[in-house]
Amino acid sequence: MTICRHNDYLLLACLSLRTIKIIRKRVERSVEAMSVEVKSPSFCAQCRSRCGCTVVTQNGKLNRIEPLHSHPSGEKLCPKGLATPELIYHADRVTQPLRRTSPKGQGKTSWEPISWDEAMSQIAAKMSDIRDQHGPEQVAFSVTTPSGTQISDGIAWIERLIRGFGSPNTIYATEICNWHKDVASRFTYGTDIGTPDFANTDCVLLWGNNPTATWLARSGEVQKAVKRGAKLIVVDPRPIPFARRADIWLRVKPGTDQVLALGLAHLIIQSDRFDHEFARLWTNGPFLVRDDTGAFLRESDLTEQGSNTVLLAANTRSDELLRYDVEMGNWLDRPDEVELFASREITTPNGTLSAQSTMKIFADTAAQFPAERVAKITGVDPSSLQHAADILAASPTVAYYAWNGVGQSLTATQTDRAISTLYALTGNYGSKGGNVPGTAAPFADISGHELLDDQQRAKAIGLAERPLGPGRTGWVTARDVYRAVIDKDPYPVRMLFSFGTNLLASQPDTDRAKQAFEQLEFHVHIDFFVNSSAEYADIVLPAATSWEREGLRTGFDVSLEGQRRVQLRPPAIEPIGEARSDTRIAIDLATRLGMSEQFFGGDADRGHDHMLKPAGLSVGQLREKPEGIVLSSEVPLRSFAATDGSGNPTGFPTPTKRIEIYSEQLKAQGYPPVPSLDDDVFTPRSKELPLQLSCAKTVAFCHSQHRNLASLRRLMPDPIVEVPKDVADDRAIESNDWVKVTTTAGAFVARCKVVANLEPGSVFAQHGWWVTGPDGSPYDSRNPLAANVNGAIDTSRSDPISGSIPLRCTACEVTKLA
Repeated sequence: MTICRHNDYLLLACLSLRTIKIIRKRVERSVEAMSVEVKSPSFCAQCRSRCGCTVVTQNGKLNRIEPLHSHPSGEKLCPKGLATPELIYHADRVTQPLRRTSPKGQGKTSWEPISWDEAMSQIAAKMSDIRDQHGPEQVAFSVTTPSGTQISDGIAWIERLIRGFGSPNTIYATEICNWHKDVASRFTYGTDIGTPDFANTDCVLLWGNNPTATWLARSGEVQKAVKRGAKLIVVDPRPIPFARRADIWLRVKPGTDQVLALGLAHLIIQSDRFDHEFARLWTNGPFLVRDDTGAFLRESDLTEQGSNTVLLAANTRSDELLRYDVEMGNWLDRPDEVELFASREITTPNGTLSAQSTMKIFADTAAQFPAERVAKITGVDPSSLQHAADILAASPTVAYYAWNGVGQSLTATQTDRAISTLYALTGNYGSKGGNVPGTAAPFADISGHELLDDQQRAKAIGLAERPLGPGRTGWVTARDVYRAVIDKDPYPVRMLFSFGTNLLASQPDTDRAKQAFEQLEFHVHIDFFVNSSAEYADIVLPAATSWEREGLRTGFDVSLEGQRRVQLRPPAIEPIGEARSDTRIAIDLATRLGMSEQFFGGDADRGHDHMLKPAGLSVGQLREKPEGIVLSSEVPLRSFAATDGSGNPTGFPTPTKRIEIYSEQLKAQGYPPVPSLDDDVFTPRSKELPLQLSCAKTVAFCHSQHRNLASLRRLMPDPIVEVPKDVADDRAIESNDWVKVTTTAGAFVARCKVVANLEPGSVFAQHGWWVTGPDGSPYDSRNPLAANVNGAIDTSRSDPISGSIPLRCTACEVTKLA
């Protein structure tokens, strides 16, 4: 058929109109769809709680997040989570790479925007130059806590970068954070303190931990346990919410928790109400220790043919010594005849020697702290101490958690040892209703420990002074890095690469930090905002928030059930500006530094698949199920009792394969093998400084974060210091008055909050204040760090093992500002 040109045009016109109408309808439907709120399962990565949530987006914008009740940590959301949109869309966010254009330490900092390629090329060139000319140890890193920030998504990649590069120097603040509960506990258990099984316990023990303010999901687990009838013991100097609900609240003086733990242990041992079978079979309590050397009595001490790996114990029925083989992790003789509280004179080829069992050594140490002495040191009266001991001894199962409250003192390591040893007396470690280790989903670690060789690891700054401390894994203190920068001791640190930290507001020695920052050859900082430490950087890189990137989570440690959930959180929105994830930055930089092969060819998915392989999962599977996948395997209980083909038990990952009441490892380095202490570790009081400065966290902020968010600032407009009523009355101070807190190291300002029932003689502030107040306030832009608590902490002494400092127990005075 022939169609004339005129009809042809008409037909085309009709087709065009029809096409336009179809397209218009599709566009209208798309626009309509875009205007509808979309809800997606996710989790909040801002703190340790990692609360399950529903992300609500619209037109590519995040509107809000809501609780996700089907998630093990999704019952509620805290104010920080609810303030998520404020954080994402804050006007002050860094949205493109910046390079300094003004001298350091000379007034207001000025910046120029640069491209990512220019920034990364300059950074990689400087790192390569220092590595090749001076050694990778002269580049230090500073990494914010994965427990209290959104960096947890990329932490394994960051650590892989650091170790692959060859630096043994990472400022993690672990010595005042998690090291004691996660690493120092290995001197006792061989592993961390485990996940408390609050869902099945008969008694909850919270020690120096306030989950209401710091871990909302964990707080919910405790509430459920108490509601179903579990006993609750709270050890805290402040009247935290759980203290008011506790069966017994031990209002301990900050920094004296070790004495309290030893006092409780003494009462339980004295009344013979500890788990004898557990102590005999699963602790090194029966092993004899030589009085002359402090070493375990070995079979080789008695005969030339004896084994150095066979330890000896006393027999309740005869003078025969019973043998335990360390390599087998099993008794060669009859463990039911082992004597726990033994003291023996033993004949050897070289004469007679005396020995005592480790259980007796610990019992004798604990006996030095009867209730009356404990009361004098800790402020906990004898009746309360006895009540707590009775509950611990009578409860079939006990689960406990301890954190910062016991990890920020001069005795932090031995305090953890004392609490861990006390807990071992209950026999609950690894059991249902107790603290269970190894509960996380199985996954391959990609943090790169194997990439840092022993020669480089030995160069960690501070390791020589603290050979068993965090330096063994490349975690160093900020003050040791400052020493290296300023004094070139033990060698110069020329560059600092910071992933999201604010050392000026979260570490002590503020003036020294400024001096070090000004002397660095090069300083890189990655963050959401230009904070007070980033002001000293040469290059600032914009970090994507957790809502703008994927995040892999292999276990939610709110509970045993939560630990079996694996979840890949999808990005809720596109990154703001040019912001990039920490993972992408680490992989890009590693590739530029010649480490592509160690970084899975620069493919994050390959790396994550490698991590997930032991669990039988893949990134693809998790992307199909954004709500997460729950592994069906059961949580291993009493895994230490599992036997191999020869009938030998797995035991504990300690040198003796038993819970170590007595640590030969600590003894060999000159530290007390059982958690004893000297009186001079306690905060000295004086007429000029009669009070004790401590600190506590608030639900409004995480460390130095969030103070620039309006909704959270309304919860706490100004820094506060909690002061006991009698202390305030003596100084004519009232709530809301501005006060100055003075120590030997410095001073800071805060508003007074008079609080009843505080530990007498102690005042409590919050660290992390760097966002200034309104003009005319004592911490306005003219005095930006005037409210910084850490600038007033005395660091002249520290925990000899971990390097912890007295953030919870520094002598001070409080005076009213004129």
